[in-house]
Amino acid sequence: MLILNNLYVILILRVLHVAGGIVWVGSAALYLLMLVPVARITQSAGQKFLQTLAPRLGATLGIVATVTVLSGALLYARFFAGGISFIWTTGAGAAFTVGAVAAFGSYAMGMGVFGKLHAQIGKLEAEIGSAQSAPNPAKVAEKNRLQSSLMKAYQFDLVLLTVAMLGMAVARYL
Repeated sequence: MLILNNLYVILILRVLHVAGGIVWVGSAALYLLMLVPVARITQSAGQKFLQTLAPRLGATLGIVATVTVLSGALLYARFFAGGISFIWTTGAGAAFTVGAVAAFGSYAMGMGVFGKLHAQIGKLEAEIGSAQSAPNPAKVAEKNRLQSSLMKAYQFDLVLLTVAMLGMAVARYL
């Protein structure tokens, strides 16, 4: 890919990748470490806020993550011009690879897990909220179980993003 030898293309890809990574990791950390705990404290008002925020944040972060992953993949591909051995023969190659694998894991979770869990929780909340009598305890228990699974997935995702961020940050110095 001859275009990956163009300095301006590399600069644009790096800006997209670094800025996207900042937004992606920062948003995930803000959501998990600040917004979710505050929503728990404020109870129903906080839950309504998160229900309104989650689809918008998810859609925006989906775009940001896609741009970040694609620009990172192109930058990573540039290293393959000299052969694939850079992965295991250089510290930078190993760090970039660990970071890339962690980022791909986070990306896969975002595209495959979070949306489905949010949809299932939303459906159960609608059923519980529309009940004429007391909520079905089984549905409430299922909603709580799904919310717990979602929190664990968010926590694991933040670990993956942190590994990706650290791998990318230190790679050039190894």
